[in-house]
Amino acid sequence: MPRRRARSTWGANEDAGNGRRRLRYWADLHDGRGYTRHSTTIVGSRRDGDEMLARLRVEHSQDRPTPTLRQAYETWYLPELRERVETGDMAASSVVMYESNWRKHVAPAWGETPVTDIRPLGVQQWLMGMTTVSARKSLSLLGRILAKCVMYEAVQSNVAREEYRLPRRTERDAPKDVYTLSELLAALDAVSGTAAYVPAIMAGLASCRVGESLGPLRAEVREVEDHGMTLAVVDIVRQVDREGRVIERLKTKGSERPVVVPEPWAADVLDVDTEWLCDNGCMRPLSQIAVNDIWRDALSAAGIDPIPFRNLRSTWRTFMRWELGIAEDMVEAMMGHVGRNVGEIHYDRPQAEVFASTVADAWLRYRARD
Repeated sequence: MPRRRARSTWGANEDAGNGRRRLRYWADLHDGRGYTRHSTTIVGSRRDGDEMLARLRVEHSQDRPTPTLRQAYETWYLPELRERVETGDMAASSVVMYESNWRKHVAPAWGETPVTDIRPLGVQQWLMGMTTVSARKSLSLLGRILAKCVMYEAVQSNVAREEYRLPRRTERDAPKDVYTLSELLAALDAVSGTAAYVPAIMAGLASCRVGESLGPLRAEVREVEDHGMTLAVVDIVRQVDREGRVIERLKTKGSERPVVVPEPWAADVLDVDTEWLCDNGCMRPLSQIAVNDIWRDALSAAGIDPIPFRNLRSTWRTFMRWELGIAEDMVEAMMGHVGRNVGEIHYDRPQAEVFASTVADAWLRYRARD
């Protein structure tokens, strides 16, 4: 009875004819294909094939199926981000930022690459094709994903933690221009009657960030009389993102604050009769994209050089400090910035009435000088 040929417990050693052997085995050769089946042909006897398989087994017996970076991102990293949003530990806008960076920079370069094949030299070359800011953010995201891979033992080390040289290319510098108070008032006149008017009042005359200027409900606006002036006090407790999504949290906890609109612009804010203070016409708040476009187009049509809408907050800080003469610590408090010393951080809690009195007094003194 013929003897059955013994089968290898690891790999395959097959006769390929003419004194050759075909060896088949599974391994991760770090060639960009991940853990997959390989074959090689040698000239020699069956024993020679067995010896070659033995060496390959020593090299690759610890190899295992390896996820691509995309699989790691979608399986381990992205669900954790979304869970943190649900528990309130992360703003939804932060997830939007991470997803945007993934789509724009990380996925095109590494998405289909097995995580074991991401090498420092390749990472360094990839970074040098970006601007400084994009490279820093992209490297951080890559490192966060690979940290999950280390935790789940898909890789032994995180190559994103190496000391890389970042490029020195920068995006076109964002304009730092601000308006003087008289220039701001001219700009407000130019956008009066447009959907950008009330947001511009909230940002340029009441210290709001772009998203904050779009977030208040009309029910969160109240009329206050102080120093013979009628003011509008608005509670800032939420923001609206670029696409118009409502985010029930601000940049920091300290950003929750009342802001004060002086007269005569307070009357325009108090006269709003929609649910959202900055309504988009469809009973929803205006988006950041829309307000930026309307602001720019209205000022250009009026022959006024527009500064970025986000710079209105800096405009407010500048004229409140240097034209209206408000003390720096009060300006910082009205902007929602955390104080610098223990007393300011833990004990100083200015109320809306204090802010309103400060604003009314400053505007009265300013107009008296004029």
